[in-house]
Amino acid sequence: MVNSEQEPFGIKSIAADFKVVLKYKQLSILCFAVFVSMIGFGLIMPFLPIYARDFGASKTEIGLMVGLFSVVKIFTAPLGGKAADMYGRKPIMIFGMCLYVVVMFLFGTAGSVAEVIIYRAGQGAASGLVWPVAMAFIGDIVKEEDRGKAMGIYTVSFASGNATGPILGGVIASYYSLSVPFFFTSALAGVSAVLLYVGLKESYEGSVSEESHTRQRGYPLSFLKFKLKDITPFPKTFLGLTIGSFTVFFGLAMVWPLLSLFGDEVLFLSGLQIAGIFTLIGLVQMVIMFPAGSLSDRIGRKKLIIVGGIISSIFAGVIGLSMSFIFIMGAVAFYTFGRALARPSFPAFVSSLTPTRHRGKGMGVYNFAQNLAFASGSFLSGVIADLANLRLPFFIALVVGMIGILFIFFMVEEPDFIAEKTVL
Repeated sequence: MVNSEQEPFGIKSIAADFKVVLKYKQLSILCFAVFVSMIGFGLIMPFLPIYARDFGASKTEIGLMVGLFSVVKIFTAPLGGKAADMYGRKPIMIFGMCLYVVVMFLFGTAGSVAEVIIYRAGQGAASGLVWPVAMAFIGDIVKEEDRGKAMGIYTVSFASGNATGPILGGVIASYYSLSVPFFFTSALAGVSAVLLYVGLKESYEGSVSEESHTRQRGYPLSFLKFKLKDITPFPKTFLGLTIGSFTVFFGLAMVWPLLSLFGDEVLFLSGLQIAGIFTLIGLVQMVIMFPAGSLSDRIGRKKLIIVGGIISSIFAGVIGLSMSFIFIMGAVAFYTFGRALARPSFPAFVSSLTPTRHRGKGMGVYNFAQNLAFASGSFLSGVIADLANLRLPFFIALVVGMIGILFIFFMVEEPDFIAEKTVL
Protein backbone atom coordinates (compact mmCIF):
# COMPACT_ATOMS: atom_id res chain seq x y z
CA MET A 1 0.00 0.00 0.00
CA VAL A 2 3.00 2.27 0.24
CA ASN A 3 3.91 4.30 -2.80
CA SER A 4 7.63 4.95 -3.02
CA GLU A 5 6.99 8.14 -4.99
CA GLN A 6 4.90 9.71 -2.23
CA GLU A 7 6.24 12.72 -0.37
CA PRO A 8 7.66 11.74 3.06
CA PHE A 9 5.07 11.91 5.82
CA GLY A 10 5.09 15.23 7.65
CA ILE A 11 3.39 18.61 7.89
CA LYS A 12 3.70 19.26 4.15
CA SER A 13 2.28 15.87 3.25
CA ILE A 14 -0.61 16.30 5.70
CA ALA A 15 -1.43 19.70 4.18
CA ALA A 16 -1.26 18.20 0.69
CA ASP A 17 -3.50 15.32 1.73
CA PHE A 18 -5.99 17.75 3.24
CA LYS A 19 -6.24 19.53 -0.12
CA VAL A 20 -6.88 16.16 -1.76
CA VAL A 21 -9.81 15.51 0.56
CA LEU A 22 -11.28 18.96 -0.13
CA LYS A 23 -11.77 18.03 -3.79
CA TYR A 24 -14.65 15.81 -2.66
CA LYS A 25 -17.33 18.49 -2.22
CA GLN A 26 -19.94 16.04 -0.94
CA LEU A 27 -17.55 14.88 1.78
CA SER A 28 -17.10 18.49 2.93
CA ILE A 29 -20.88 18.98 3.17
CA LEU A 30 -21.35 15.72 5.06
CA CYS A 31 -18.56 16.52 7.50
CA PHE A 32 -19.92 20.00 8.20
CA ALA A 33 -23.35 18.51 8.95
CA VAL A 34 -21.69 15.99 11.25
CA PHE A 35 -19.76 18.78 12.98
CA VAL A 36 -22.96 20.71 13.68
CA SER A 37 -24.74 17.67 15.08
CA MET A 38 -21.73 16.64 17.19
CA ILE A 39 -21.60 20.04 18.86
CA GLY A 40 -24.99 19.06 20.21
CA PHE A 41 -23.87 15.63 21.37
CA GLY A 42 -20.79 17.18 22.94
CA LEU A 43 -23.14 19.39 24.94
CA ILE A 44 -24.72 16.42 26.73
CA MET A 45 -22.14 13.60 26.86
CA PRO A 46 -20.17 14.76 29.94
CA PHE A 47 -23.37 15.11 31.95
CA LEU A 48 -25.56 12.24 30.75
CA PRO A 49 -24.49 9.77 33.50
CA ILE A 50 -24.80 12.51 36.13
CA TYR A 51 -28.20 13.49 34.69
CA ALA A 52 -29.37 9.87 35.14
CA ARG A 53 -27.83 9.60 38.60
CA ASP A 54 -29.70 12.71 39.74
CA PHE A 55 -32.92 10.83 38.93
CA GLY A 56 -31.78 8.07 41.29
CA ALA A 57 -30.08 5.69 38.83
CA SER A 58 -27.52 3.23 40.21
CA LYS A 59 -24.21 2.67 38.42
CA THR A 60 -25.59 -0.58 37.01
CA GLU A 61 -28.60 1.34 35.64
CA ILE A 62 -26.27 3.98 34.22
CA GLY A 63 -24.24 1.23 32.54
CA LEU A 64 -27.50 -0.21 31.21
CA MET A 65 -28.56 3.20 29.91
CA VAL A 66 -25.26 3.79 28.13
CA GLY A 67 -25.17 0.24 26.81
CA LEU A 68 -28.79 0.26 25.64
CA PHE A 69 -27.80 2.86 23.07
CA SER A 70 -25.56 0.25 21.47
CA VAL A 71 -28.01 -2.65 21.94
CA VAL A 72 -30.62 -0.83 19.85
CA LYS A 73 -27.97 0.29 17.38
CA ILE A 74 -27.00 -3.38 16.93
CA PHE A 75 -30.34 -3.92 15.17
CA THR A 76 -30.78 -0.57 13.46
CA ALA A 77 -27.24 -0.37 12.01
CA PRO A 78 -27.64 -3.47 9.79
CA LEU A 79 -31.20 -2.38 9.00
CA GLY A 80 -29.93 1.06 8.00
CA GLY A 81 -27.12 -0.47 5.98
CA LYS A 82 -29.44 -2.79 4.06
CA ALA A 83 -31.99 -0.03 3.52
CA ALA A 84 -29.22 2.23 2.20
CA ASP A 85 -28.12 -0.49 -0.21
CA MET A 86 -31.71 -0.83 -1.44
CA TYR A 87 -33.02 2.75 -1.45
CA GLY A 88 -29.93 4.95 -1.38
CA ARG A 89 -27.86 6.60 1.37
CA LYS A 90 -29.35 10.09 1.60
CA PRO A 91 -32.96 9.38 2.68
CA ILE A 92 -31.84 6.99 5.41
CA MET A 93 -29.40 9.51 6.89
CA ILE A 94 -31.98 12.31 6.86
CA PHE A 95 -34.65 10.14 8.47
CA GLY A 96 -32.22 9.13 11.22
CA MET A 97 -31.23 12.74 11.87
CA CYS A 98 -34.89 13.76 12.14
CA LEU A 99 -35.38 10.98 14.68
CA TYR A 100 -32.50 12.53 16.65
CA VAL A 101 -34.39 15.83 16.75
CA VAL A 102 -37.40 14.23 18.42
CA VAL A 103 -35.49 12.00 20.83
CA MET A 104 -33.15 14.69 22.12
CA PHE A 105 -36.06 17.05 22.76
CA LEU A 106 -37.80 14.31 24.76
CA PHE A 107 -34.59 13.76 26.74
CA GLY A 108 -34.89 17.31 28.04
CA THR A 109 -38.43 16.65 29.26
CA ALA A 110 -37.55 13.41 31.11
CA GLY A 111 -38.82 13.04 34.66
CA SER A 112 -37.59 9.59 35.70
CA VAL A 113 -34.84 7.00 35.25
CA ALA A 114 -37.18 4.92 33.06
CA GLU A 115 -37.74 7.81 30.66
CA VAL A 116 -34.02 8.54 30.39
CA ILE A 117 -33.36 4.87 29.55
CA ILE A 118 -36.14 4.80 26.93
CA TYR A 119 -34.93 7.98 25.23
CA ARG A 120 -31.38 6.66 25.26
CA ALA A 121 -32.68 3.65 23.32
CA GLY A 122 -34.28 6.03 20.82
CA GLN A 123 -30.96 7.81 20.44
CA GLY A 124 -29.35 4.47 19.61
CA ALA A 125 -31.98 3.79 16.92
CA ALA A 126 -31.29 7.13 15.28
CA SER A 127 -27.53 6.62 15.47
CA GLY A 128 -27.78 3.24 13.76
CA LEU A 129 -29.54 4.86 10.80
CA VAL A 130 -27.11 7.75 10.39
CA TRP A 131 -23.46 6.95 11.10
CA PRO A 132 -22.93 3.54 9.41
CA VAL A 133 -24.71 4.85 6.30
CA ALA A 134 -22.57 8.01 6.38
CA MET A 135 -19.43 5.84 6.31
CA ALA A 136 -20.84 3.87 3.39
CA PHE A 137 -21.53 7.20 1.64
CA ILE A 138 -17.88 8.17 2.08
CA GLY A 139 -16.78 4.81 0.72
CA ASP A 140 -18.91 5.45 -2.37
CA ILE A 141 -17.56 8.89 -3.25
CA VAL A 142 -13.89 8.61 -2.26
CA LYS A 143 -11.19 6.73 -4.14
CA GLU A 144 -9.42 3.86 -2.39
CA GLU A 145 -6.13 5.75 -2.08
CA ASP A 146 -7.91 8.64 -0.30
CA ARG A 147 -10.14 6.65 2.07
CA GLY A 148 -7.88 6.84 5.10
CA LYS A 149 -7.68 10.62 4.69
CA ALA A 150 -11.46 10.81 4.16
CA MET A 151 -12.23 8.76 7.27
CA GLY A 152 -9.71 10.90 9.13
CA ILE A 153 -11.41 14.18 8.19
CA TYR A 154 -14.81 12.59 8.92
CA THR A 155 -13.71 11.61 12.42
CA VAL A 156 -12.13 15.05 12.87
CA SER A 157 -15.59 16.54 12.26
CA PHE A 158 -16.82 14.35 15.11
CA ALA A 159 -13.95 15.41 17.33
CA SER A 160 -14.33 19.11 16.54
CA GLY A 161 -17.96 19.01 17.65
CA ASN A 162 -17.02 16.99 20.72
CA ALA A 163 -14.33 19.54 21.58
CA THR A 164 -16.69 22.50 21.21
CA GLY A 165 -19.75 21.02 22.86
CA PRO A 166 -18.66 20.04 26.41
CA ILE A 167 -17.51 23.46 27.57
CA LEU A 168 -20.59 25.07 26.01
CA GLY A 169 -22.74 22.43 27.70
CA GLY A 170 -20.99 23.02 31.01
CA VAL A 171 -21.67 26.75 30.83
CA ILE A 172 -25.33 26.20 29.86
CA ALA A 173 -25.84 23.61 32.63
CA SER A 174 -24.17 25.90 35.18
CA TYR A 175 -26.46 28.85 34.39
CA TYR A 176 -29.65 26.89 33.76
CA SER A 177 -30.10 23.16 34.39
CA LEU A 178 -28.86 19.80 33.07
CA SER A 179 -31.98 19.46 30.89
CA VAL A 180 -31.38 22.60 28.80
CA PRO A 181 -28.41 21.23 26.77
CA PHE A 182 -30.70 18.49 25.42
CA PHE A 183 -32.96 21.10 23.81
CA PHE A 184 -29.91 22.73 22.19
CA THR A 185 -28.87 19.31 20.90
CA SER A 186 -32.29 18.75 19.36
CA ALA A 187 -32.10 22.08 17.54
CA LEU A 188 -28.61 21.39 16.20
CA ALA A 189 -29.68 17.97 14.93
CA GLY A 190 -32.45 19.75 13.03
CA VAL A 191 -29.92 22.08 11.43
CA SER A 192 -27.82 19.07 10.44
CA ALA A 193 -30.83 17.34 8.84
CA VAL A 194 -31.49 20.43 6.71
CA LEU A 195 -27.84 20.56 5.63
CA LEU A 196 -27.97 16.91 4.55
CA TYR A 197 -31.22 17.46 2.61
CA VAL A 198 -30.08 20.61 0.83
CA GLY A 199 -26.40 19.89 0.29
CA LEU A 200 -25.95 16.18 -0.45
CA LYS A 201 -26.38 14.43 -3.78
CA GLU A 202 -27.17 10.74 -3.67
CA SER A 203 -24.02 8.63 -3.97
CA TYR A 204 -25.77 5.32 -4.68
CA GLU A 205 -29.35 5.06 -5.90
CA GLY A 206 -29.80 1.58 -4.45
CA SER A 207 -30.81 -1.70 -6.00
CA VAL A 208 -34.28 -2.97 -5.11
CA SER A 209 -35.28 -6.32 -6.61
CA GLU A 210 -37.75 -9.06 -5.83
CA GLU A 211 -34.87 -11.17 -4.64
CA SER A 212 -33.72 -8.49 -2.20
CA HIS A 213 -37.26 -8.06 -0.88
CA THR A 214 -37.40 -11.78 -0.28
CA ARG A 215 -34.20 -11.67 1.74
CA GLN A 216 -35.58 -8.86 3.90
CA ARG A 217 -38.73 -10.65 5.08
CA GLY A 218 -37.04 -12.35 8.02
CA TYR A 219 -35.78 -9.12 9.51
CA PRO A 220 -34.87 -8.12 12.22
CA LEU A 221 -32.95 -11.37 12.75
CA SER A 222 -32.18 -12.12 9.11
CA PHE A 223 -29.17 -9.76 9.09
CA LEU A 224 -27.39 -12.36 11.22
CA LYS A 225 -27.65 -14.84 8.35
CA PHE A 226 -24.96 -14.02 5.85
CA LYS A 227 -21.81 -15.47 4.33
CA LEU A 228 -18.72 -13.31 4.58
CA LYS A 229 -17.66 -14.31 1.09
CA ASP A 230 -20.88 -12.75 -0.21
CA ILE A 231 -19.98 -9.28 1.11
CA THR A 232 -16.18 -9.24 0.83
CA PRO A 233 -13.47 -10.92 -1.24
CA PHE A 234 -11.36 -11.02 1.95
CA PRO A 235 -13.54 -13.01 4.42
CA LYS A 236 -10.71 -14.08 6.77
CA THR A 237 -9.36 -10.56 7.17
CA PHE A 238 -12.87 -9.13 7.58
CA LEU A 239 -13.65 -11.70 10.29
CA GLY A 240 -10.38 -11.08 12.11
CA LEU A 241 -10.87 -7.32 11.97
CA THR A 242 -14.43 -7.65 13.28
CA ILE A 243 -13.48 -9.95 16.20
CA GLY A 244 -10.47 -7.84 17.09
CA SER A 245 -12.40 -4.58 16.95
CA PHE A 246 -15.13 -6.12 19.14
CA THR A 247 -12.58 -6.89 21.85
CA VAL A 248 -10.81 -3.52 21.58
CA PHE A 249 -14.08 -1.58 21.73
CA PHE A 250 -15.31 -3.75 24.61
CA GLY A 251 -12.36 -2.51 26.64
CA LEU A 252 -12.91 1.09 25.58
CA ALA A 253 -16.61 0.83 26.45
CA MET A 254 -15.71 0.12 30.06
CA VAL A 255 -14.10 3.58 30.28
CA TRP A 256 -16.68 5.83 28.64
CA PRO A 257 -19.81 5.54 30.87
CA LEU A 258 -17.86 5.94 34.12
CA LEU A 259 -15.46 8.74 33.23
CA SER A 260 -17.71 11.62 34.35
CA LEU A 261 -18.84 9.70 37.47
CA PHE A 262 -15.21 8.93 38.30
CA GLY A 263 -14.40 12.63 38.10
CA ASP A 264 -17.44 13.58 40.17
CA GLU A 265 -17.42 10.91 42.89
CA VAL A 266 -13.75 9.89 43.19
CA LEU A 267 -11.84 13.06 42.31
CA PHE A 268 -14.61 15.52 43.36
CA LEU A 269 -14.21 17.62 40.23
CA SER A 270 -16.49 20.53 39.34
CA GLY A 271 -18.87 20.44 36.39
CA LEU A 272 -16.57 22.67 34.36
CA GLN A 273 -13.56 20.45 35.15
CA ILE A 274 -15.48 17.39 33.96
CA ALA A 275 -16.46 19.29 30.83
CA GLY A 276 -12.78 20.16 30.42
CA ILE A 277 -11.86 16.47 30.34
CA PHE A 278 -14.31 15.83 27.52
CA THR A 279 -13.14 18.96 25.69
CA LEU A 280 -9.59 17.62 25.91
CA ILE A 281 -10.78 14.35 24.37
CA GLY A 282 -12.28 16.25 21.46
CA LEU A 283 -9.20 18.44 20.98
CA VAL A 284 -6.78 15.51 20.90
CA GLN A 285 -8.99 13.68 18.43
CA MET A 286 -9.29 16.79 16.29
CA VAL A 287 -5.50 17.17 16.08
CA ILE A 288 -4.59 13.50 15.60
CA MET A 289 -7.33 11.86 13.53
CA PHE A 290 -6.72 13.42 10.13
CA PRO A 291 -2.93 12.85 10.21
CA ALA A 292 -3.66 9.29 11.40
CA GLY A 293 -5.99 8.71 8.47
CA SER A 294 -3.45 10.18 6.09
CA LEU A 295 -0.69 8.03 7.56
CA SER A 296 -2.82 4.89 7.22
CA ASP A 297 -3.06 5.53 3.47
CA ARG A 298 0.72 5.48 3.35
CA ILE A 299 1.80 2.68 5.69
CA GLY A 300 -1.36 0.58 6.00
CA ARG A 301 -4.27 0.30 8.41
CA LYS A 302 -3.13 -2.62 10.60
CA LYS A 303 -0.01 -0.95 11.99
CA LEU A 304 -1.91 2.08 13.27
CA ILE A 305 -4.70 -0.04 14.72
CA ILE A 306 -2.20 -2.09 16.72
CA VAL A 307 -0.07 0.83 17.94
CA GLY A 308 -3.10 2.98 18.78
CA GLY A 309 -4.84 0.07 20.51
CA ILE A 310 -1.84 -0.64 22.71
CA ILE A 311 -1.51 3.00 23.78
CA SER A 312 -5.23 3.45 24.51
CA SER A 313 -5.45 0.18 26.44
CA ILE A 314 -2.46 0.99 28.65
CA PHE A 315 -3.70 4.47 29.50
CA ALA A 316 -7.24 3.21 30.17
CA GLY A 317 -5.63 1.47 33.14
CA VAL A 318 -3.62 4.57 34.03
CA ILE A 319 -6.86 6.59 34.25
CA GLY A 320 -7.94 4.27 37.06
CA LEU A 321 -4.88 5.35 39.07
CA SER A 322 -5.74 9.07 38.86
CA MET A 323 -5.59 11.06 42.08
CA SER A 324 -6.03 14.62 40.79
CA PHE A 325 -7.41 16.71 37.94
CA ILE A 326 -3.97 17.18 36.37
CA PHE A 327 -3.23 13.43 36.57
CA ILE A 328 -6.47 12.39 34.90
CA MET A 329 -6.08 15.06 32.20
CA GLY A 330 -2.67 13.65 31.28
CA ALA A 331 -3.90 10.04 31.31
CA VAL A 332 -6.97 10.91 29.24
CA ALA A 333 -4.81 12.79 26.73
CA PHE A 334 -2.63 9.73 26.05
CA TYR A 335 -5.64 7.39 26.09
CA THR A 336 -7.37 9.57 23.50
CA PHE A 337 -4.20 9.84 21.44
CA GLY A 338 -4.19 6.05 21.10
CA ARG A 339 -7.87 5.95 20.18
CA ALA A 340 -7.46 8.73 17.63
CA LEU A 341 -4.45 7.02 16.07
CA ALA A 342 -6.40 3.82 15.42
CA ARG A 343 -9.95 5.04 14.88
CA PRO A 344 -9.88 6.19 11.20
CA SER A 345 -8.23 2.93 10.12
CA PHE A 346 -11.10 0.70 11.26
CA PRO A 347 -13.85 2.03 8.93
CA ALA A 348 -11.34 2.74 6.15
CA PHE A 349 -10.21 -0.90 6.34
CA VAL A 350 -13.80 -2.21 6.27
CA SER A 351 -14.69 0.10 3.39
CA SER A 352 -11.70 -1.12 1.40
CA LEU A 353 -12.62 -4.76 1.97
CA THR A 354 -16.21 -4.44 0.69
CA PRO A 355 -17.52 -3.68 -2.84
CA THR A 356 -19.92 -0.77 -3.37
CA ARG A 357 -23.07 -2.89 -3.72
CA HIS A 358 -22.41 -4.54 -0.34
CA ARG A 359 -20.66 -1.69 1.48
CA GLY A 360 -23.74 -0.68 3.48
CA LYS A 361 -24.16 -4.27 4.64
CA GLY A 362 -20.44 -4.57 5.39
CA MET A 363 -20.50 -1.41 7.51
CA GLY A 364 -23.64 -2.73 9.19
CA VAL A 365 -21.92 -5.99 10.17
CA TYR A 366 -18.85 -4.12 11.43
CA ASN A 367 -21.04 -1.74 13.43
CA PHE A 368 -23.01 -4.71 14.78
CA ALA A 369 -19.83 -6.08 16.37
CA GLN A 370 -18.73 -2.65 17.57
CA ASN A 371 -22.07 -1.85 19.17
CA LEU A 372 -22.34 -5.27 20.77
CA ALA A 373 -18.98 -4.51 22.36
CA PHE A 374 -20.09 -1.08 23.58
CA ALA A 375 -23.35 -2.49 24.96
CA SER A 376 -21.81 -5.36 26.89
CA GLY A 377 -18.76 -3.36 28.02
CA SER A 378 -20.84 -0.43 29.27
CA PHE A 379 -23.24 -2.64 31.21
CA LEU A 380 -20.43 -4.72 32.75
CA SER A 381 -18.56 -1.60 33.82
CA GLY A 382 -21.62 -0.38 35.73
CA VAL A 383 -22.11 -3.74 37.44
CA ILE A 384 -18.43 -3.91 38.45
CA ALA A 385 -18.52 -0.34 39.76
CA ASP A 386 -21.57 -1.17 41.91
CA LEU A 387 -20.07 -4.43 43.22
CA ALA A 388 -16.50 -3.17 43.70
CA ASN A 389 -15.47 0.43 42.99
CA LEU A 390 -15.12 2.99 40.21
CA ARG A 391 -11.43 2.24 39.63
CA LEU A 392 -11.60 -1.48 38.81
CA PRO A 393 -13.34 -1.20 35.39
CA PHE A 394 -10.44 0.89 34.06
CA PHE A 395 -7.95 -1.85 34.93
CA ILE A 396 -10.13 -4.49 33.29
CA ALA A 397 -10.33 -2.29 30.18
CA LEU A 398 -6.54 -2.47 29.92
CA VAL A 399 -6.51 -6.28 29.90
CA VAL A 400 -9.43 -6.69 27.49
CA GLY A 401 -8.06 -4.09 25.07
CA MET A 402 -4.72 -5.87 24.89
CA ILE A 403 -6.47 -9.17 24.11
CA GLY A 404 -8.19 -7.43 21.18
CA ILE A 405 -4.85 -6.25 19.84
CA LEU A 406 -3.55 -9.82 19.92
CA PHE A 407 -6.56 -10.94 17.86
CA ILE A 408 -5.84 -8.29 15.22
CA PHE A 409 -2.10 -8.99 15.19
CA PHE A 410 -2.53 -12.71 14.51
CA MET A 411 -5.78 -12.84 12.50
CA VAL A 412 -5.73 -9.78 10.23
CA GLU A 413 -3.68 -9.83 7.04
CA GLU A 414 -3.70 -6.55 5.17
CA PRO A 415 -3.70 -7.08 1.37
CA ASP A 416 -1.25 -4.97 -0.59
CA PHE A 417 -3.68 -4.86 -3.51
CA ILE A 418 -6.96 -3.83 -1.85
CA ALA A 419 -7.60 -1.20 -4.51
CA GLU A 420 -7.38 -3.83 -7.25
CA LYS A 421 -9.83 -6.26 -5.66
CA THR A 422 -12.35 -3.76 -4.27
CA VAL A 423 -15.16 -2.87 -6.67
CA LEU A 424 -15.27 0.94 -6.68
